[in-house]
Amino acid sequence: MDTPPLPKARRPLRDVICDIDKDILRLLMRRANLLRRMRGDKAFLDASEEGFLRSSWRKAATSVSSDARLSVRFFSLMQEVEFLPKPEDLTDDDKTRMSQFRAGFNLAPAQKPVRLEMRPPLLCRATRALLMLAAATGKPLSLAPCLMNKPILDCIRMLNQAGANLTREDGCVTARESTPLAAPDKPLHTGDSPWNFYLMLAHYLWHPSRVRLSGDSTLKLADLSAVRRFLPELGARLAHVIPQSNGLPARLECSGDVPVAVNLPGDVPPEFGEAMLLAAHGLQKGFTLNIAEHPHRELIRSRVIPLLKMTGSLVDAENGRIGVRPAEMRLPQKIALPMEPELALFLLALPLALGGEVRLDGFWPAWPQALAGLALLEQLGLETRKSEDGIRTRAERIATVHLMELPPDFSAEWLPLPWALAACAALRGGEAVVPALFANNGDNGITQETCGFLQAVGLAADEDGKLYKEEQNLTPWNAPDPVWALAFALAACARPHLKLGNPDIVADLYPGFWNLYNTLPDPAAQRATPSVPAPQASESEQKTPRRRIISAIPAVVPKVKPAEEDASAENRTESGAEK
Repeated sequence: MDTPPLPKARRPLRDVICDIDKDILRLLMRRANLLRRMRGDKAFLDASEEGFLRSSWRKAATSVSSDARLSVRFFSLMQEVEFLPKPEDLTDDDKTRMSQFRAGFNLAPAQKPVRLEMRPPLLCRATRALLMLAAATGKPLSLAPCLMNKPILDCIRMLNQAGANLTREDGCVTARESTPLAAPDKPLHTGDSPWNFYLMLAHYLWHPSRVRLSGDSTLKLADLSAVRRFLPELGARLAHVIPQSNGLPARLECSGDVPVAVNLPGDVPPEFGEAMLLAAHGLQKGFTLNIAEHPHRELIRSRVIPLLKMTGSLVDAENGRIGVRPAEMRLPQKIALPMEPELALFLLALPLALGGEVRLDGFWPAWPQALAGLALLEQLGLETRKSEDGIRTRAERIATVHLMELPPDFSAEWLPLPWALAACAALRGGEAVVPALFANNGDNGITQETCGFLQAVGLAADEDGKLYKEEQNLTPWNAPDPVWALAFALAACARPHLKLGNPDIVADLYPGFWNLYNTLPDPAAQRATPSVPAPQASESEQKTPRRRIISAIPAVVPKVKPAEEDASAENRTESGAEK
């Protein structure tokens, strides 16, 4: 009697899901290629075409799910996502460059004690605030050296769109004396930074005006509902262009009749309160903002009051209220800005990752968050010395980390910094116990971003908050934001040759970071090393005249295969497959 054949073993469901995910990626790549063909030579898709696609997607999504993230946010992500080009569509030089991107950006700093002396990047927020004040008053201003990152460049473009006269050259931004900035009824693009958006929003509040504000992916996916609910108290209204969306683009309508005193709700971002106080400089009746009930009242005070006093504004700050009285604004010729703490903290932490010392010229901001960030590094063993002309740090390579609690006022946006330093200790075989970081990541232990970071560096964490090595094949990692990318670069000091898939995310925030990182441990010595001179031509070669060859044969430029032929070939292939 023949035995029946054994049933085929079922594939694990996780493998089936992985195959489905790959199919989804292929469909998204095909969708992106079709969108590029629809745009043609334009940078954006026509509003009518995008509206049609959005309406069709929303209709299909609401028929299968009631989750607004699928009907609104997922569509915005599909519109913004970018893919690497196909290898067959590239030249030989582009293929080499793209192969490096596909393999990831190799992070391999020299394993030597660092010796870094430099002038750090200056405060990015204050730079944009001063440019906004110069444009609003029409007074001249020159700021140098500026960071010249993407947020500042977006701010310059936004102000010039509104009618300002700003120019930039060699790290210097100049505002020429001109007519004070009005409130034109025209579309304005604020870029990807919420601070740019709040500066322009606050400027329009005190003018009877209307404007259409747009932004990049961060502001498109932002939740501006708290600001929208607060604006009617200020005589303004914000209407989102995209249905069921809480981000940009949006239409702003302002009556110009702002109350003399306003209470700032606790759910409104502190940046909007700071922007309102900065925009109240030219009011004839003054303005008072009550921040007594706001959870970030000390942060608002420490960031906005020095800026107001720097420009000659009359400020009254007492009992949780900040008042701005009418006064003529004076923009000083020489402005001393503090260093940018978000970037300087990672530079100061280099001795903990590699050993050595770092000196940054300038002064440290007096924000509660900035002081808490410096206290964290000292808590982990960093020796710091502050003086009038700079700050110096030194340490040995970090070996153990026992982080039971974080300093008060430590920013949740800077949590990647202690994770990176704990990873340095664990990757070198030391003990890293970080229950404080688990306590700040909610009830589920660690966030998805933290989990992805630990997997990318080859670590895992147990329930007690202890990090341990986990053997696995490391693949390139795409950091979710610039701070996580900086943390990844810091962890690569303990485990070289980690691969970062999106290094541009740091270059947009700090353009010179990778040049500095690749020349460690002593970037100044690398810059001082003279380059090899080019070989000089001999006298006979110098005296030989150049010959010009004239030919009667016409040159024939080869035809480039148009995109339509590629599309028709793809359609023929698909139709043949369906048959």
